[in-house]
Amino acid sequence: MPIDFEFGGVYLPPIAQALLLALPLFLIADAVLRRVGVLALVWHPALFQGALYAAICAALVLSMGVSL
Repeated sequence: MPIDFEFGGVYLPPIAQALLLALPLFLIADAVLRRVGVLALVWHPALFQGALYAAICAALVLSMGVSL
């Protein structure tokens, strides 16, 4: 069971922790995919990036065992 954090008087539920943790992972994955040239092959790069962030968030939520 994930732990709830309080940061500066602001309550951070586990889902918000996963969203914040996914951001640097997404930025690294996005930089790698840009370097390799994958984003030039997709139809809509912004849509692909949004889906990539959602997939990373979902993977973190599942790995943390967060129940929604």
